Amino acid sequence: MRFRYRAYTGGPDPLAEPDPPPEEAVRAAAELLALVTGARSGDALPEEALEALAGAEDALSRYADGDRAAVDGVDAGLLRGLLGGAARGPLERLDAADHELTPRELRRLGEAALAEIESARRAAPGGHRGGEGAGGEPTGATVPRDGLDRALDPVATLREAIVRRAAQGGFPEDDRGPGGADALRPEDFRYAETEPAGAAAVCLLVDLSHSMVARGLHEAAVRTALALHTLVRTRYPEDRVLLVGFGDRARAMTPADLVGHDWRRTPGTNLQHALHLARRYLRRHRGSRPVVLVVTDGEPTAHLGEDGDARFSWPPTPRTVELTAAELDSVLGEGAEATFFLLSEEPGLRAFRDLLERRRGVRVLHADAGALGPLVVDRYLRRR
Repeated sequence: MRFRYRAYTGGPDPLAEPDPPPEEAVRAAAELLALVTGARSGDALPEEALEALAGAEDALSRYADGDRAAVDGVDAGLLRGLLGGAARGPLERLDAADHELTPRELRRLGEAALAEIESARRAAPGGHRGGEGAGGEPTGATVPRDGLDRALDPVATLREAIVRRAAQGGFPEDDRGPGGADALRPEDFRYAETEPAGAAAVCLLVDLSHSMVARGLHEAAVRTALALHTLVRTRYPEDRVLLVGFGDRARAMTPADLVGHDWRRTPGTNLQHALHLARRYLRRHRGSRPVVLVVTDGEPTAHLGEDGDARFSWPPTPRTVELTAAELDSVLGEGAEATFFLLSEEPGLRAFRDLLERRRGVRVLHADAGALGPLVVDRYLRRR
């Protein structure tokens, strides 16, 4: 998992300064290093093989000295071919011990994903949206811009600009005049402060089907989930968030689970099961504002049978659609507002969209990989 996320596409690599390798991984690397050194000094090998072993020897030596990124470029398949079965055990132990990201590295990934999404929200036309999401009733006070969705207070903004310019000795004699280029600066803007809106129970349901990979949507879905989880944890600790991944079945996931998901070719989009887990979570957190966010690129094609096993069918059977709609109605019955982020325009999904839009309390938004993160974060801030 950690090797897939070393090169982060959202800006500076949050893993550029990785934590030291675990002790068990260092022991496995040392065992591999001994095998490589022995192979180099043994029977004559082709020059190409010797060069490959020399590179592996250098990487494993640096890894054992604490450079966790050193083995990123080591070809495990090549080592198995050159070293035979003796390399299998150490390679498997190294991968198992150094497979997962550390908590600090996961936190870095979440912070980087959130920063990227917030930058995109600010850069979008009308990106700093006001009026919803920053709280409940106005307190009468104003605050500087803080990244939350607050309503602009034009009177307070103008007053701040006048006070600043007067303090600088440039108003009203400044030849640029009150309407000049320096009339307003970003630090002048003031926004209405509001009372906290109360805790929210947020469920983010993420489609894990293979079609998400085929359409190049899976990395955006993971970054979106990491960003939302980081946003809730760092800025709204009174809120609760549940991540649910759904393929042929659904399961609650941690950020580490989602980052480590290998997107195997598993048929099925079991939204019914995912909504069922969300409903159970909302019932455990009654008294909090229920928010359900669903990210998917396909119509539901699976449901749980009475025996608990998944039933898959393509095209979807009327029974799958019926049970999914019934589970959605149960979620809405908990007082939740559900937002669906649809990531494709296939005919089957358009038919499912029509079913969704007939239900009160459901909002349907279309998105691509680039727009997904900003839309999800914006919807959370508006609905919390």
